[in-house]
Amino acid sequence: MEKVDEKNIAENEVAEEKNSQSESENTSPAASENIKIDSQNDQVMETDENLEEESDIFPSEEIKTGLENPQAGFEDEQLEQLLEESLGNIKNLQVGDKVEGEILNITDSFIFVSLGGKRDAYAEKVDYLDKEGNLPYNIGDQLSGYVVKYTETETFISKSLVAVNIRVLKEAFENEIPVSGKVTAFTKGGFIVNVSGVRAFCPKSHIDARKAVDVKLYVGKNYDFRIIDFKENGRDIVVSRKVILAEEIEKKKEETLAELKENSVVKGKVVRLTNFGAFIDLGGIEGLLHISELSWARVESPSELLNIGDEIDVQIIKIQGEKISLSVKSLQENPFESTVKELKEGDNVNCRVLRNLPFGSFVEIKPGVEGLIPISELSLGRRINHPSEVLNEGDLVEAQILRIDSENKKISLSLKALQPDPWENIHEFVNENDVVNGVIENIANFGAFIKIKDGVTGLMPASKIKLAGIKLDKSNIGEELKIRVINIDEKSKRISLEPSELPETGGKGQDDWKKYGKDKSQESESAFEDLL
Repeated sequence: MEKVDEKNIAENEVAEEKNSQSESENTSPAASENIKIDSQNDQVMETDENLEEESDIFPSEEIKTGLENPQAGFEDEQLEQLLEESLGNIKNLQVGDKVEGEILNITDSFIFVSLGGKRDAYAEKVDYLDKEGNLPYNIGDQLSGYVVKYTETETFISKSLVAVNIRVLKEAFENEIPVSGKVTAFTKGGFIVNVSGVRAFCPKSHIDARKAVDVKLYVGKNYDFRIIDFKENGRDIVVSRKVILAEEIEKKKEETLAELKENSVVKGKVVRLTNFGAFIDLGGIEGLLHISELSWARVESPSELLNIGDEIDVQIIKIQGEKISLSVKSLQENPFESTVKELKEGDNVNCRVLRNLPFGSFVEIKPGVEGLIPISELSLGRRINHPSEVLNEGDLVEAQILRIDSENKKISLSLKALQPDPWENIHEFVNENDVVNGVIENIANFGAFIKIKDGVTGLMPASKIKLAGIKLDKSNIGEELKIRVINIDEKSKRISLEPSELPETGGKGQDDWKKYGKDKSQESESAFEDLL
């Protein structure tokens, strides 16, 4: 019995211990949460009651933690505030700011400096060496410098602010960002420019959009530049103002070109004069005012009417891409219209010879009104190879109006029409069978044309020349030759000739004139082509 009792007692003790452990587990926060979830548990109500009682003492886990360590929340806030204060001067740093800190370490190439908080900086050791090449600093010393590079993970400082500017300029070069600079002096080939304390060079050809004539005008002035070359770590910097101006001009040109329309009248400024016209700035884009469009009157040089800097009204007569043709003449009344009302065909006018061309002479009848005297109308009965044989540019002559073409605005004139016709009194100076001296004007395959008098030319047939044993060619033109007049045809204004000495005469020579008439289409240089 005693053994049985001991066994029962042991079993009871074990059961009591298990119950005790079970009660202890049920009172933990995790067990309480399990009891809440398990709504099927018979002890739910009891557990809820226990939690309500405990909530008065421990309302939440966060408060419980705070109450267990009442200084923890306050210390966290203080720590965060101190951290922000310690890093405040770092968060606001910018490239170029001056900073100072304690040297933490020195290596062969770098110096490491504490800037407070968790932010450290580094500098190149060579930047702080003295003239003897020694570093006058030790660990623990204070070192100051300028922020050259600043990122989330890296702070690089330098002894000189120039190094900061050089880095900024390098970034400006890489990103094509304009920089401001002051032109300090002119040297051989260009200008010295101070850009944020850094010396740069601007070639003379890059100081302006156009050629710089007076270099003194640029010295002392501040301009925007573009860095076009960056070498030797900033020791060789080349800048250009021309590049920026070109971009501005191009932009303005596009804007202006979009607004311009043909036939519209705009105001422009004369910027260049050439022998063929004037270039007019229309506001970012230039147009050409050709010399022929300056005036209805003939203009020898644009400088007769315009000066550089003049502001004038012009009409746009053509736009082809970026090429713009302008006119001032189109804004003026055409003097041809009024002149035609005053003149008629057959009128005689005084005019001035403007220019001689192979086919005739252009003359000015009135300012802005020109006419043409064809080469065939320059002289009566005289062969002319070029108008300059009769007229010189600038000569004042009287001519008769032959034709007025109002539609094409052309006027044809004649000098010949006003010259006396020697055929009207031909027998006063030459008759048949007379032997006279003549001048060889031309040689053709059928004979030679010989001038007896201005306006009177005769033909000596090739058969008569051969019969007389005379050899004539183009080289004999202009020579005198003794001839005999064998026939005068006043109606057709033709004279037949022969050499003064012949074995025997060959008749009147009428057949030779007929042959000339048949062959004249092949001989364009005939002095009689206008008479047949």
